Amino acid sequence: MRTHPVLRWAVPAFLVVQAGVLGLAWWAGSGLLLALAELAALTGFACLVLLAQYLLLRGRYTREREATRRAVERRRVADEVHDLVGHELSLIAMQAGLLELRADAADAKLAGQLRAQAEHAVASLHETVALLHGTAPDEPVTDDVEDLVARARQAGARVTLHGDVDRVAVPTRLAVHTVVREGLTNAARHAPGSPVAVVLSTSAGTHGDVVEARVATSDAPAPTAGAGRAGHGLDALRRRVTALGGHLDARHHDGTHVLTARILAQPSGDPLRSAEPVELAGARPLRALVRQTAVPVVVACAVVLGFWTWASHDTTAEPEVLARFAVGLPTAELDALVPQRQAPVRLARSPEPPPGSTCRAWTDGNFPLAAATVEVCADDHAVTRVTDLAGEPLW
Repeated sequence: MRTHPVLRWAVPAFLVVQAGVLGLAWWAGSGLLLALAELAALTGFACLVLLAQYLLLRGRYTREREATRRAVERRRVADEVHDLVGHELSLIAMQAGLLELRADAADAKLAGQLRAQAEHAVASLHETVALLHGTAPDEPVTDDVEDLVARARQAGARVTLHGDVDRVAVPTRLAVHTVVREGLTNAARHAPGSPVAVVLSTSAGTHGDVVEARVATSDAPAPTAGAGRAGHGLDALRRRVTALGGHLDARHHDGTHVLTARILAQPSGDPLRSAEPVELAGARPLRALVRQTAVPVVVACAVVLGFWTWASHDTTAEPEVLARFAVGLPTAELDALVPQRQAPVRLARSPEPPPGSTCRAWTDGNFPLAAATVEVCADDHAVTRVTDLAGEPLW
């Protein structure tokens, strides 16, 4: 178990204080002083232990939060790498495939090798990175959807574009651009040469205008259970769209794969933050400290309260009763006034009882020990001595 450096000097300091308390109590001979000093020493040591535990928990929480932040940043970087590199590799593979069909035998072989290497690079990219949505809102898009479609056409893709988006927030433009790019990339990977229709539209919604981006790939093969690599891109895209208050849907119907995103034109979400909450392995330090110490503290309080209840029950003399204790008080009247039991805890040494007298002690109900505070000695007829134990020595 790890210990905080605070405890390295807290334990020796506690032992020194304990020695000082015992020495002081020996010198003063006061049980009350001993009890108070012991209580103060134990309380101080418990506070030091709680402080050390809190510092340990805070350090662990800080390390976990930093590790989580780094993991999120790595995921964002991987997402950006996929967006920038994966699309280009898919276009290279498509161009190499077209060159393989049109070139002579020697060039076709080289083109085939180039296509295979590009496809392998795309597959490796999907296996090693988790896609994210971390493009800054104020970062300009390198090209718009029209340029993206034009580049896909130059690579040999059969793409049509209908509609446009304007007067929308930058995060929405970035998300639409990414949706179309993801759709074109998947079409190039899974259905090269198939017709692709990109449709952009804006409509009125409950919370403002809604932009819809739809990418439909005809003659696309149905997704299989082993095609899990492409799911990383859709998962990251779904997080990005959800963070903007939108919805992403990908489905396959009658040989057509349709990717549809509906996003608010003026979203209130932060595109740099995932829609999924970031969970830490440990709770916040103060909350964790409360959880760790709640049960011991409750048990300790219950033990102290239980002991005080037992020690003070039928042993406590009320102030008006204590005021009537005096030498000469008839023994019969004394027996009618005092509690049934004597105080079980004594922190002072009482003098020897007078000859023929019997001494009994009671408490005033002091917390937490209910120690005896008064001793009354009486013979068969009357009280012979009343002693205030608070002023008597311990030894």
